[in-house]
Amino acid sequence: MNYRTASVGALKKLYSSLPVPDAKIRHGFFRASFIGPFWMRLSGKPTLELTGLPGWQGKRFITDGTATNVLLRKGERVDALNMTVQDVTSYVDGSAGVALRYGAEAPAPWRWVRDELRAIDDNTLLGITFVDVPVLRHFPMPFLLERAA
Repeated sequence: MNYRTASVGALKKLYSSLPVPDAKIRHGFFRASFIGPFWMRLSGKPTLELTGLPGWQGKRFITDGTATNVLLRKGERVDALNMTVQDVTSYVDGSAGVALRYGAEAPAPWRWVRDELRAIDDNTLLGITFVDVPVLRHFPMPFLLERAA
């Protein structure tokens, strides 16, 4: 399967077959890319720009329990919107999982966002974003995180 262009249903099926990334995998900077159907890949960047993450490059895991988004601003990487790493029950398949949460103090819509992660391999994470509000929680948005050298 080419997960970069796969349907959301196929990506959810793949996600359900993958292991939860343990803390030893979750360290360092992971470069992000939008995956899934064409319209999702096309709308990802503008959506993040409109919601406060312009220039999103990916995520950096700081400690076992914290992470941050990495943005490109004026040619420099900057951290924005810190997250906590939490053990959760997955919205995708009801199994044990791990998610990144922004917390109640984060600006809208981020206070309602939950990024669930599974490991494709030691250097590649499949993420699925959920906006945990009525209606929107039924529209998962997949993304890929690849460890940067």
